Amino acid sequence: MASKVNLVLDDEVRADFDELVPAGERSRFANDAIRRELTRLSRKIAIEKLAAFRRNGPKVSTAEIVQMVREDRERELRGVVL
Repeated sequence: MASKVNLVLDDEVRADFDELVPAGERSRFANDAIRRELTRLSRKIAIEKLAAFRRNGPKVSTAEIVQMVREDRERELRGVVL
């Protein structure tokens, strides 16, 4: 489903938009551009959360990670799902 929205564009952006994007393709262009930017923003937020967790979370050694992965795989083989 599609919805109409009103946006305010800088004069320069509007001029480039009008010049470069054909009239019949502007909605698709705007949707694609906004979708790309939202994806970029979502990834940035996720990276910031992971970085904060890494700074503030528990310190785990490589050996501990390997052990946890092994235990998880063994549970999967036994059919135990957490």
